[in-house]
Amino acid sequence: MTKRSRIIIWSIVAGLVVLVAAPIAITLGFSTTNPKSTIATKVASALPSGFQPESASFVSSQTGFVLGIANCPPGPCLTIARTQDGGTTWTSIPAPNASLTRPGDPKSSTDSVSKIRFLTINDGYLFGPDLYATHDGGTTWRKIILLGIATGYQVMSLETDGNDTYLIAGNPNVSPSPNYLFISRATRGIFVKSKSVFPTGTPTQISANPYGAVLAANNHGSVLTPISAQIGTLYYQATGTTTWTRIKARCPGGLSANPLVALATPALASSTPQLILGCGGSAGAGSQEKTVVKSGDLKTTSPAIARPPLGGILEAIASPDGKTIAVGASSGATFLYVSIDSGTTWTTAISDSTFGGAPIHDLGFTTPTQGFAVIGHATTAGTRTSIFLMTHDQGISWSEVPF
Repeated sequence: MTKRSRIIIWSIVAGLVVLVAAPIAITLGFSTTNPKSTIATKVASALPSGFQPESASFVSSQTGFVLGIANCPPGPCLTIARTQDGGTTWTSIPAPNASLTRPGDPKSSTDSVSKIRFLTINDGYLFGPDLYATHDGGTTWRKIILLGIATGYQVMSLETDGNDTYLIAGNPNVSPSPNYLFISRATRGIFVKSKSVFPTGTPTQISANPYGAVLAANNHGSVLTPISAQIGTLYYQATGTTTWTRIKARCPGGLSANPLVALATPALASSTPQLILGCGGSAGAGSQEKTVVKSGDLKTTSPAIARPPLGGILEAIASPDGKTIAVGASSGATFLYVSIDSGTTWTTAISDSTFGGAPIHDLGFTTPTQGFAVIGHATTAGTRTSIFLMTHDQGISWSEVPF
């Protein structure tokens, strides 16, 4: 065999190896893309009829999840809707064998949940009062039992900074009662009770983004402490660290109990997330004085006080970048106030009395321009008692999303 013949034969063999190896690599899933953005489609099916939304969570501008109730044989069932095209189309992924309830409702004899949070397209949680986790995009769910807390405790809040998942367990039927913080690595679902000490309060609310997490603690005091004397305290932990630091941002006149907190991306030339505080003042006749203050360094609060309109009682706040700020309120009607200039001016984006002043919740932004929210609560499949909304223009206009 000549040298030239050997070269030709080895070239043919090499070509066959490439042709054979390529489909093998694709079959095994080798990819240079971020595994967190991998599209999971194997569990998707058509969304059952009569779907009503209760809670929402987005992991990117394209991929989001909405928890609700729909018509399933032989009767209504817990349903999870998923979009992978920014809300244009929706499919259903499996849900655990649990019922849908409202946040804060007494725990029923059956397993029940009211909120959904996904960290990636594969890793997600359903909670409030019970807790379920999936790590395969909804193919399977497992119930998680928190250890080290008394009977009657429920999962009250759950958020993630992408590195860790933070969970608050409390007893809504006993007041005041201590709340407990549990922490898990973001995609593991193994929650351990925190040993951190919060000397002036107990954590009651969590806000988080990829830069860190904030606990809004309510200093309940003793059983004799009047509500008017209870105050709030804020603690911050940077992503990837284990130390909670008390921060000094304050509402005008002090920090009220259970303040509303949003974390935004850092301001220019900073690595610290911006803290947006929603502060509620005196309320009456379906209105409340509201103020919004910002902190860019978690130490000092902006001297300029933003004042959204009076209508409704403050109940939600979100901000992607510190410039766009959305504030939700309700009382007789549902209101959403939006500022795109750091609170200097405000627009009433939503004023809706369709559901008699139903609460606005799960308010959030996936980009500086795209956001979402839920108004009302899902009670009966096929009966319109709640709606899911999205915005694509910084919150100026919102549209109901059909399922």
